[in-house]
Amino acid sequence: MRLEWPGSFTPKFLLTFLSMFAFTFGFGQSEDLAQSYFDQGEYEKAEAIYAKLHTSNPEYQNWLLGYVETLQALEKAEQAEAVLKKYLAEIGAYPNIQVELGYLYQKQKDSIAAYQLYQDAISKVKERPGFAYAVGDAFQKHGLLDLAVETYETAQRIEPRTTTSLELAKIYGEQSRYQEMFDNYMNLIVENPSYFRILNRNFSQYITEDSSHEANLALRRVLLQRNQEEPSLTYNQMLAWLYVQQKDYVKAFAQEKAIFQRSEPKSLDRIIDLALIAKAEDDLSSAREMLEFAVEKDSDEREMLSAERELLLIKSAQAQPEDYPTIETAYQNVLDRIGRRRDSFLIQKDFAEFLAFQKKDIQNAQAQIEIIKTQNLYQQQAAELKLLEADLNVQQSKFNQALLLYTQVEKLIPNSDIAQEAKFKVAKTSYFTGDFDWALTQLKVLKSSASQLTSNDALELSLLIKDNSQEDTTRTDLKLLAKADLLQFQNKPDQALDILNPLLKNYTSPSIVDDVLFRLANLHLDNSKGQDDIEKAIRYLQRITEEHSDKILADNANFLLGKLFMDQLNQPEKAKPYFETLIFNHPDSIFFVEARQRFRKLRGDQIQ
Repeated sequence: MRLEWPGSFTPKFLLTFLSMFAFTFGFGQSEDLAQSYFDQGEYEKAEAIYAKLHTSNPEYQNWLLGYVETLQALEKAEQAEAVLKKYLAEIGAYPNIQVELGYLYQKQKDSIAAYQLYQDAISKVKERPGFAYAVGDAFQKHGLLDLAVETYETAQRIEPRTTTSLELAKIYGEQSRYQEMFDNYMNLIVENPSYFRILNRNFSQYITEDSSHEANLALRRVLLQRNQEEPSLTYNQMLAWLYVQQKDYVKAFAQEKAIFQRSEPKSLDRIIDLALIAKAEDDLSSAREMLEFAVEKDSDEREMLSAERELLLIKSAQAQPEDYPTIETAYQNVLDRIGRRRDSFLIQKDFAEFLAFQKKDIQNAQAQIEIIKTQNLYQQQAAELKLLEADLNVQQSKFNQALLLYTQVEKLIPNSDIAQEAKFKVAKTSYFTGDFDWALTQLKVLKSSASQLTSNDALELSLLIKDNSQEDTTRTDLKLLAKADLLQFQNKPDQALDILNPLLKNYTSPSIVDDVLFRLANLHLDNSKGQDDIEKAIRYLQRITEEHSDKILADNANFLLGKLFMDQLNQPEKAKPYFETLIFNHPDSIFFVEARQRFRKLRGDQIQ
């Protein structure tokens, strides 16, 4: 059979093509090598390669500029000047190369010659606006930002279709000319609103949580002015984004309401998402107002379920014991209206959790679980329900039943996050009952868990058991601590304190002290009745940071102290040292990232 080459693709052509490819590939490797030598400061070697490359193709600007830069590094200014002049005379008077020659003169203190070349380059942009990108980039490269701005503005003035807004915006940002920067960014976004998803990363370099910051004020001014002149949903969306960055959720909500009213088809997704952001930032009153608005609008079923569920959760979080009957009735009314089925599983489960953990009506909570069981649940839902039922059994000290249910969860969805959580709860329940060796067996697997939180919890519990088994072989202190932890889990804080306070004075194992201190602090915070409880918690935590700084709970204590002084006591200067200690002494802590963000905020840095 004879081999046929398709069309004009002959063996001779293939040979020519491969030769050209090898030639180009070889020069590409040489350029990389030259750049590598330059970066390492081996300028003579870089010069030799760039000279050869430039000779082989005098028109190619990348090699020309690499060669000139190397000559300047070797202080061969006259030779660099000659190379640039020859290019301009023989190849073409390209304006970006004029900028390079002008900058060479500027470095030699010949400002008159440099100015003439710079102005000549800009005049060529007036003739051909397309030159603006290369000329502006050359000015930017050498830090000549005012000239770069003049170049780009000239191009836009001569040819409005020239899209130099992005280049101008970046320069204005470097010059802290925020009004002009945002105006140019807006030119791009108006042309294509989807650009905002990309450009808001650039915005985040300048926008801070401080609403009085110059950049924040500039963006707000630009958006309000443009929205007044030519109203657009894009401006409302961007204003909402700005207010979220400033954590001003009331103003963000006002923008989102305007967006909702003017949008077709209408969707409450943005308002519900904003409510969840406000809730995560503990602004429950704003989140509640947003969700009440969403519920009133009575939109599609999916949005309604989401809004009503989150609203009930917030009402539960804000409720006092006297409000519990009202909350219970609200849950029952919602479930009567939407029906009990797997699509309403989350609200049903929330209701059971409210009854169990807030109202402390375990019997009624268990009855709700039995109702949910009769529904055709997904496996994930069945696993979540079993996990809740197991927790209720621990609440009632029914440990065998709880362990059985936790094990069933592991088998129901193996290797999942919920299976990992169930395995940890098996270990925790074993710890509660004093079966420390079995707890360690479970924890050994979990320490390598993909979930950082589960892994960290497993590590802490494992170290707690090991440390307090070596110094006290009878594990007397550990048993008391486990009993106190169980009582805290069962919502019996006073009984837990009755165990921990004597243990702090009469311990056998010194390793138990930081654990007792940390639990005492949390009990006072979780059941705080005022300033006195907060001050007691701070004293316990400070003992950990001062006397037990090498223990595993030291990062927890530093982080919690920083948050208390920053968020609750409004004493930022006292908060700073605790975040700083965590950053420098505990870089592997799960609190590291948030501690660094908080420390930078307290120090006045711009948080990107």
